[in-house]
Order: sequence, then C-alpha cells, then structure tokens
Amino acid sequence: MRGVPVRIEVSACLLAGLLVGTVGSEESAWGVQAPVAGRTLEITGHLEAREVIEANGSTAEDRTFEQFSARLRYPTSGVLALESAFTVQNGGPTSEHEGAGPYNLDDVFQSRSPAVECEEAFLDAHLARVDLRIGKQKIAWGKLDRVQPVDLLNPERYTDPFMLEEDERKIGVPAVQASYFLPPRAWIPEEARPTAVWVPQYVPFRFPRPGERWFSPAAMPPDTFFVPADVFPLPGGGTNPSFAVPVGFRARNVPSPALRLENSGYAARFAGFSGGVDYALYYYHGFDALPAFRMTAEALAAPDPGSLLGFRFAARTELTPIFRTIDMWGADAAYAAGDVSLRAEAAFINGRPFSRDLRFLIDDPQRLAPQIREAVTQFQQGSSSVPVDLGASFVERDAVEWGIGADYDLSGTLLLLQVNQTDVLDNQADLLIKDIETRLLANLRKNFWHDSLAMQLVAQHALESDYTLWLPRLTYRVWESIELRVGYLYIAGRRSSVGGQYKRNDQAFVRVRYLF
Repeated sequence: MRGVPVRIEVSACLLAGLLVGTVGSEESAWGVQAPVAGRTLEITGHLEAREVIEANGSTAEDRTFEQFSARLRYPTSGVLALESAFTVQNGGPTSEHEGAGPYNLDDVFQSRSPAVECEEAFLDAHLARVDLRIGKQKIAWGKLDRVQPVDLLNPERYTDPFMLEEDERKIGVPAVQASYFLPPRAWIPEEARPTAVWVPQYVPFRFPRPGERWFSPAAMPPDTFFVPADVFPLPGGGTNPSFAVPVGFRARNVPSPALRLENSGYAARFAGFSGGVDYALYYYHGFDALPAFRMTAEALAAPDPGSLLGFRFAARTELTPIFRTIDMWGADAAYAAGDVSLRAEAAFINGRPFSRDLRFLIDDPQRLAPQIREAVTQFQQGSSSVPVDLGASFVERDAVEWGIGADYDLSGTLLLLQVNQTDVLDNQADLLIKDIETRLLANLRKNFWHDSLAMQLVAQHALESDYTLWLPRLTYRVWESIELRVGYLYIAGRRSSVGGQYKRNDQAFVRVRYLF
C-alpha cells in the first residue's frame, strides 16, 4: 500500500507535463494560458541555473544547479479546479546522489540527480460557504516570517536549507482540507471560519546523504576514537596502553510509519477578525515535522595474533531517523497600524523530540569506559561484535515556542524585525539547542529603478547558542521575464549549535531565472 500514493502523484504530474508540451498556448499577465476542452489551462513557472562558489575548498561540492518548475491550474467547472506543481532538477548539493528518478514519500535520506518531484497535486473546490482541497498539498499556517511555531503540517527538506525559500523547503503531504465560512451574525467575528485537516499518510522530513554539503555535522561522529590507558586489564597482567580505534559510519533509512488510521495526523484552525486584529487558534496531533535521529554503535574485534589481546578493535556507528507524535495548541494574531504591521504567534508542544549533538556521544572515553571493559570481556569470550550503549540520542520534552515581529513598509523600503524563542521545559540533558533559545531575525529590502533592482539583507542571530547567519543579495530584473540574483551566505558561531555547525559552508552564488 505504501507505494500507491507515490504512483498516483507521479502519474498526476506526468499528465500535467504532457499537457504543457501538447496544448497550444498564448502569453498572458498570469503566465501561459492554453485552451483545453473549452476551458483555460493556466501555467506559471520558471527555468533557472545557479552556480555556487564555496568559500572553503575543503567542503563538499555544490554542483551547477538547473531546475524547471511549473504550476498548472485547470478549472473543470465554475467551482472545481485541478492544480498541480512539479519540478525537474539536476545538480546542486547532491554530490552523493544514488541515481536519477523521482523522490519518494518514505525515505529521509534521499539524494537524486537528475530528479523529478510532484510538489502538489490536488482538487480545489470553492462552494458557497465551503472551501475543500483534496490531494497532495502545502499548507501554510502562522503569521511570522520564516519561523512559524504553529506551522507543523508539512515537513521540510534540509538538502539545501539556506538557498531555498520558505515554500520551496516544504514537502507536500496527502491531505483533505476543508474550511467553512460562518454566516455573518452580530455575535460571530468577521471572516470567521473553522478549518479541519486530515493527513492520512505521514511524509517524513528529507535529509542529505553523508558526505554532501548540507549533511548535519552534529550528526557525524569522529572517524577515530581514542581509548586511554588503564581502562581494562590485559591477560598477562597490567592494563592496556592508549590506542586509537577507527570508527565507521553510515546513515540508514528505516520504514516510516505505516499507512494506517492510527498513524494519520489531523489539525483544526479557527480564524476570525475583530477590532482590526486578524487572529487564529490552532490544534495539531500527528508526527513532528522537525528532524530527530537515533545513533547506535557496535564494537568489533578481528583476530590479530601480534597484539597484546590477540585481536584488534574497530567500531561502527549507524544513524537512523526517529518519528514521534506530538500535540500542539497555538494561536497567532496580526494588527496593522498605518505603515506598521505587528504580528505574534505562540504554541505549546507536548512530547517533542529534541536532538543532542551526536558527535559528543562517543567523544568521552571516561564516560564510555564501562562499555569498553564489557566489550573486551565479551571479545575474550569469543564474541566478534558487541553493541555499545551510547546513551540517549534525543530526549522528549514539552516546549513553548513563541515569536513577535513588526514590519515597516515605506516607499519601496521594507524593514522586518522579529524575535523567536524556544523554551524547553523540565530538561537536564545537553541538547543541540539551549533550554532557552532566542533568535533575532532582521529582513531589510529596498527597491530601486521602478522595482527592477531589489537589495535585500536577511540576518539571524541566536543569543544563547551564539551563531549568526547573514544573507545579503541583489536581484535585478534584466528584462520582464529574466531575473539575475547574486549574493553571499555567511555562517558563524559555536560548533555545537543548530546554525553554527555549518560555519565552514560560507558561499557566494549567482542565479539566473527565466519566469513564464
């Protein structure tokens, strides 16, 4: 059963691609419009090429990236429409790709080039008071910029995390979404509408493969483990000298939660407008969209008559994704006062898995000394491999996520300032984030030359974890349909932090995009 949704979505996108190539078309302000069976098929999209110049030559390669992206909308009647979006791409940071083909809905570790992906494919119905959407879709909830605590329905791809825009990072999920617009009454808020969403199949987050540019350094153990002297006794008397143990590593996919009713997710939202405030209340139950992993280790012994013990040591580690259900209750609000917009968002999340810095699970020989002695004892009794308990790779904690932001727009200049905070409750474990993690975000954009040139600076700084991201870029509309963008990504901070772990990955980039 797990393969059926993949075949359906790929077939839908292939059909859309055939329509693009076979119908006659004409240019319009919307994009391309093509008559099909007496109705108008609308097509928008882009062609792009991007070149990355790595600032650190020792980091993994980011190859020249090419992409074709298209979105199609076809109204089958006055109230029904079919909508689909797909991409075909090649290159980029997929240096360890396992071949060409479509991305699937099951695996976390995936890297394909050339690749095809059906981003969305759904039926959209707009009735008198009901909006209904059925199929693979992206759902955007929340009112903050870039980081929305209540936006948990779509997992994200972390294969190119800083170059992709917010919508591009989202992975579409099969879902049924229905909204009902309440009739106007004196006691009902304006524009009041409850929304319900059911996600029958869990789609996991997507991670690069080990060795690729954006594989998390915090998930990669060192390739050598040093056993100190005097940890275990030798057969002839005395204790061991210090020695180095080579450490192997692999990342392995595990089956994602099966397509069963108890594994489905569901969410509810109630939105309204009162006194100039646009607000909403949220609830979500389902698998967490954020990534979490388990690391396991195994000590190995091979015969070596020339050694003091009669065998030599090795170790291997394995990284596998884990999937945990959470419950989230949240709210957001936005208020506009002249040229200033104020926004706020908050959520309480029950049982969220938080990752530790997995490198540090095997960097302390003293902490692992009991496991080393136990492994040696079992090797001496004839075992060739012994599992090693590394401790918890992640912990499940309740958390509060909140943020406030304000933006000011005047004569082509937009300044956005925002603060987000994660509060991990009742925690004593060392995590990749701090128990209180505060992040400041600034987004400055200025348009010139009748909006043909845009200068933008996106900056983020984490106060407690002490990492910084800078993304300045210039975008120039060369002609009406051709866009040139140049920029630089700068990352700095603590090695053991969500952002600072990538500090070796600074890069300049040039992108050319043709819009249709």
